[in-house]
Amino acid sequence: MLVAVVMLFQGADDTGTAVARPIGEVKLEPTSGSYFQMFEFYGRPPHTWKHAQRMVRGYFYEEREGRLAEIKTGAIHYFLLLNFMDLRSKKAWIGLSATCNETAEMKWLDGSDLADQSFRAWNEGTTRNISRTCRANKDSGMVLPAYYDSHELGLRWDVGNEKTNLKYMMVEFPVPVDETPEDEQKSESELKEHARSGNASYRHLTTLIYAILRLALLQNK
Repeated sequence: MLVAVVMLFQGADDTGTAVARPIGEVKLEPTSGSYFQMFEFYGRPPHTWKHAQRMVRGYFYEEREGRLAEIKTGAIHYFLLLNFMDLRSKKAWIGLSATCNETAEMKWLDGSDLADQSFRAWNEGTTRNISRTCRANKDSGMVLPAYYDSHELGLRWDVGNEKTNLKYMMVEFPVPVDETPEDEQKSESELKEHARSGNASYRHLTTLIYAILRLALLQNK
């Protein structure tokens, strides 16, 4: 059951006053054990990444606190693509951002570094734009928040800025860290091997989807 913590004094926070509300069904992603659901803002902007980040923490599912989704594997990416059709037409915040320090530091909300994972879903040219922006704003602490953007072959990540307004967000209810059994925790070498195999599966799935789309286009001609 989805439970919302009612925020009576939202106006006390300078991130905004719009509330976030769930739309559609909650779905379990089997490889991560996380539940996912689309949310939308209800109320006047700002509908910024910072405000989305704050608002989804007020929701719990199966006693798990919500956060903006972290898409660390191809399996999760394609699960969202296949199960949340609204993502194909609506831009939605996710839990990734680039911070302009000495370099562009790309991190998920749990603090993990994007550089430590093999999976990426950037839009063409986005990483160049991030690097260019952060070179021009070195050590400024400027935050470039990421969102899902529709693409002709699926979904890609792009970035906005601290004032960008998006109505939708993808929310994750992850497995609490303290509930992970000790015998299920993987060594660093096991995690790397899992990442390599997951990336190979992602490449195979991408090739298959491209082939299906090309076939559909040929049949429509």
